[in-house]
Amino acid sequence: MKKTLLAIVWALLCGLYSYAQPVLTPRNVALGGGGSTYITDYNANFYNPANLMIQDRRRNVDFGLLITGTYFNAVQNFTDLNQQRTNLENYITAFDAGSYSITPAERNEILEENYVRDRTTSLHQTRLDVTLLGFKWRNDERAYSIAIRNRISSSFEVGKGWYSDEIQDINGETGINRTLNHRYQSLYEISIGFAESFRFFSDMTPRLDEFNFGIAPKLVLGGAFQDAGWDNRYIDLGSGQISNVRKFDYRASGNFGAATQQYLAGTPAQTALANNITDEIFSPYGIGAGLDIGFTYLITIGSDLSTINENEQQTNKSLRLSFSITDIGFVNYYDDGITISSDLDTVSVSNYPTSQVNDAFVGAPGQFLDFTDQYGLTNPFTSNSSKEGNFAALLPTAVHAGALFEINRIKLMGDLSIGLTDNAFNSTKILASVGVEIRPLKFLPLRAGTQLATELPSYFSFGAAIETKLWDISLATQFVSRSFDENPTITGVTAAVFQFHF
Repeated sequence: MKKTLLAIVWALLCGLYSYAQPVLTPRNVALGGGGSTYITDYNANFYNPANLMIQDRRRNVDFGLLITGTYFNAVQNFTDLNQQRTNLENYITAFDAGSYSITPAERNEILEENYVRDRTTSLHQTRLDVTLLGFKWRNDERAYSIAIRNRISSSFEVGKGWYSDEIQDINGETGINRTLNHRYQSLYEISIGFAESFRFFSDMTPRLDEFNFGIAPKLVLGGAFQDAGWDNRYIDLGSGQISNVRKFDYRASGNFGAATQQYLAGTPAQTALANNITDEIFSPYGIGAGLDIGFTYLITIGSDLSTINENEQQTNKSLRLSFSITDIGFVNYYDDGITISSDLDTVSVSNYPTSQVNDAFVGAPGQFLDFTDQYGLTNPFTSNSSKEGNFAALLPTAVHAGALFEINRIKLMGDLSIGLTDNAFNSTKILASVGVEIRPLKFLPLRAGTQLATELPSYFSFGAAIETKLWDISLATQFVSRSFDENPTITGVTAAVFQFHF
């Protein structure tokens, strides 16, 4: 089913990459990934529900189906679209032995592209989002919405030592970094949003302003889940002494947990994965609850009287300031849960590891188990005790702040986001997004943006839409280029075709 969905999405257009992004819609993706001040339809449930109150069109009811988005920050990129599409399939479909093999030349290319400026690890992410259904209704006092979506994310960090035996500096020590982390999570969410304008605050100032508050509680069903972290470094202690510093933390549920349990019971890794890891994406293995909240301060400018004539005029000249917290909550995983954990340990070894892998690690579902089994000099699964049973995992909580200035047909915006924990969806690195929207024709918005983050490749994005009184069609593309002398490559897509207004 994933392959079918991917084919539909890719056929619509191509392009997208970002990290710590609450939603994937053609609007915010084209604007560099931000949107805490911009998104005002039912997708605001997942980013800033306070924006449900903003009157950015004359219609008060929004309805939509199947807003889709996908992206991946690839280990290798290809300028040929068909080759890049096949590349993406390897990242999001179930582990397939032999699909990730690399030549020595490709291994060198991976090192040159992903471990620049003496980096010892390389961070990557793949994500697939589908807003299955959305509905918003607004009047001059309150706004209500409901949205249903499925989102899947796979993030992984790979130490340079898997591809190279080069000795380098690791946080002030000399050695080889064979760290390997892989987080994978699938979430199904039913969100109910509510927003209201606080007239008490607005009436305290002489300006034509509005202070909006929004809240969106949601029911969360947890799909496949894996949180694997292997700190695995080889450090030179001097006088010919080398130590292996290692720590292993692993939690998995559902098909990941079942495959791990079979493997520990003696089944070969690839057989255990083939028995359990499939492309089925609608199997729930946990249940939980979440909350998204937000605040937006809207100041209208000049002839814009939308804050007092809310049913007669849409907002088109304003300054917006927003703050939101997304994904406050947890999921309790109850199906085939397994936990493996070890304390930080240091073991003396005779030599540095000298062998390099013949496969690229791309974070395919199940690949972590096979990769460590095949290439690890020690096996963290079999050398540590395991515990079966339920466990709870936090949702990918993140904080966002943004500003937007609009004057007639031009909008300028900027956002800052940061995840509070490292997880499949978010990083604790600060992300900055900047975007602009220009309407040469009233119904034709043209959008462009970029996003910057530490240790992640920057990208630039473009999008366009046709917006009529009753329906919209929106598309966005994003490209990544790791250096100025190489051709930019397409890395995903977002599309919204079935959007209607009444």
